[in-house]
Amino acid sequence: MKRSLPATVGLLGFLAGAPVAGQEQPEAGAERPSMAATRVERGPNVDGDLSDAVWAQSDVGTNFIQHEPLDGVPATEQTEARVVFTDSTIYFGITAFDANPDAIIAREMERDSRIFQDDSIILLLDTFYDRRNAYAFETNLNGARTDTLVTDEGRDLNLEWDGIWQSAARRTGFGWTVEIAIPISTLRFDPAAPAWGFNVQRYIAHKREMTHWSGLPREVGTLGQVGSQILPVHRVSMAGELTGLAGLSQSAQLQVKPFVIGDVSEDPRLDVDPASDGDYGLDLKWGVTRSLALDLTYNTDFAEVEVDELQTNLTRFSLYFPEKRDFFLENAGIFDFGPPHRLFYEPPVLKTFFSRRVGLDEGEQVPIDWGARLTGRVGGWNLGVLRVATAGLARGDGQLPANAFTVARLKRNVGRRSSVGTMITETAPDGAEANRVVGVDIDYKPTSTLGFGGFWTSSGASEETAGAGGSSDSGEAAYGFNFDYQGRELTVYLDAQDIEEDYHPAAGFLLRKNVRHLNPMIQWLPRIERGFVRTWFTEIRADYYETLDGGELESRQIEISPIGMRTTSEDRWRLGYLHETENLVEPFEVSPGVVIPPGYYEFDAVRFSIYSNQSRFFGLRSRIAVGDFYTGTQVSGRTTINFKFSKHIQTETRWVFNNIELPQGAFDIGLYSQLVNFTFTPNLRLNTIVQYNDLSGDLGTNIRLHWIYKPGSDLFVVYNENWMAEDLRYRTSTHRQIAVKFTYLFQP
Repeated sequence: MKRSLPATVGLLGFLAGAPVAGQEQPEAGAERPSMAATRVERGPNVDGDLSDAVWAQSDVGTNFIQHEPLDGVPATEQTEARVVFTDSTIYFGITAFDANPDAIIAREMERDSRIFQDDSIILLLDTFYDRRNAYAFETNLNGARTDTLVTDEGRDLNLEWDGIWQSAARRTGFGWTVEIAIPISTLRFDPAAPAWGFNVQRYIAHKREMTHWSGLPREVGTLGQVGSQILPVHRVSMAGELTGLAGLSQSAQLQVKPFVIGDVSEDPRLDVDPASDGDYGLDLKWGVTRSLALDLTYNTDFAEVEVDELQTNLTRFSLYFPEKRDFFLENAGIFDFGPPHRLFYEPPVLKTFFSRRVGLDEGEQVPIDWGARLTGRVGGWNLGVLRVATAGLARGDGQLPANAFTVARLKRNVGRRSSVGTMITETAPDGAEANRVVGVDIDYKPTSTLGFGGFWTSSGASEETAGAGGSSDSGEAAYGFNFDYQGRELTVYLDAQDIEEDYHPAAGFLLRKNVRHLNPMIQWLPRIERGFVRTWFTEIRADYYETLDGGELESRQIEISPIGMRTTSEDRWRLGYLHETENLVEPFEVSPGVVIPPGYYEFDAVRFSIYSNQSRFFGLRSRIAVGDFYTGTQVSGRTTINFKFSKHIQTETRWVFNNIELPQGAFDIGLYSQLVNFTFTPNLRLNTIVQYNDLSGDLGTNIRLHWIYKPGSDLFVVYNENWMAEDLRYRTSTHRQIAVKFTYLFQP
């Protein structure tokens, strides 16, 4: 594989001369609607009332097409979209007609909630007109806001990114109306693009009807991806056109966001006064051009970031937690490299760069001295460069050295959907040998339903592998390919990777090494439309690992789900059979004091999953499995129950349980989480969460008040407390902290 690097680099250089995808027109026979944005001297008042005179000057986008429940026919309710803009802001006005306005569902108000489950509007803006990447802005009748960065039509969805924009809506006698104002400084775009890709998705929750301005056939999903928040509108290549935006200001945009933070903490077990601390820092964003953004951070603190959800681990391999820190979020998808992350509820096999390696170590925050990120898209190229310096940290197990992380990503759009790219990462801890990883990848999509991809990456020999007895002969590379087909009723994918023994991406995430991994899946979803059944569901999926050096089976899971359905009320369920094989070459301590000896194990289970319509007052998401576990038995599951009492108060109860009985010992693991969210306005919320692990006795609470007192400026008040509680009646507090963080956005 190493000998193929020059050829691959040569291919990269050759393809760099290919036409830029954003300059091409849609495929023949796939004509897309077009509308013009209208320049106005003064924008409308953003209050949800479309009676402002400027709206009468604009084009009207209408003739929305159904995606569900019928396919390709006109929507049952009319929707009208209007777009006007000034030198500083783009305004969108949506009129959503409804014959029964009292039936409109609007339960969400919180920032970044699942608005798409309500009667809602989603705007898709492909600002580079590359038919791959876009911004998505969601809102509903309550003025709730959710925004997403869409990369490669959903290969990466950055749900944590928060842009600066406004939304307001009103219920009317004929339905509802909404106004959205997006400052131009929030967006990166190509000023030379002849148009922007544009689409509008409207969901009529009480009818369970999804419609689009630029119609999307039913088979359209997100090619090769699985996830509850991946929506048809994210298929960027099938968006329509928004013209008339020529002449937008190209002057550099500067945002300066200083912060101050103070906290008081104590360990109640110690007879000492509480410790107080204060600090300050700075985040700066400079629009170098309209398509390139430079982010700088100094003395960064992430005290306001939500706590991670508790997870349980009954495998021999690492857990995976998503990134939530603002500095790493904008254009994060540009840095995505490696095999597709198929199942959002399972860890990926490999990510060459994983931003949680920066500023975090074993869940503990590591001080970030400074950081810089340059990201954007220029002339068909996607560019990302990151440099972050972290300070040393004294820990109970020794000193964690200061470190410098460097990442560079370059990707070239080729044709309508394809791309070829390269990536370099480096970690340089003080007093240790640097770890450098290089790689190239190709993504080839000849049609809207068919895709192929491949990657190759190599790391230098690391102290970790040398200390473990590794050698240069055992290989330092990882490589693979993937195949995807998504038709109207049939979806197929196949992933294959080889990860050599000495491959070590110190700035990335690696689930296993010295393995060959195969991951095929076939899914059949025939449309039924009989009685209450809308779609039948059948799926076969396998996850196979064997050792790369000897070809010996390491683990295998085969899941067959012959029965499942989606109903006309948008409830889903499935029944599956799992057959697992594990080849343990060394003892595996599955729980403290419970050790499974080496050996070859085969075991089976039955799994039942249900996912109710989440737009209702009561929602249920549950997955329960019953069967064997090595030489014993297991009953396991994950259940989430939520109540939407009103747009202001919602609760969510999560319960993850495992009941294990083995000849070596029996144990139970229960993870409990209780969330209560109070949303006073779209800009003021109080989130509370209590989490408990009954095996370890860890109990913790996080209470977080977030007030966006002006766009881009925040006040956070956060309270944390942890206890040891083997019995909840007799808990001992181990840590208390209250922190206040104040940020203010300057836009010179």
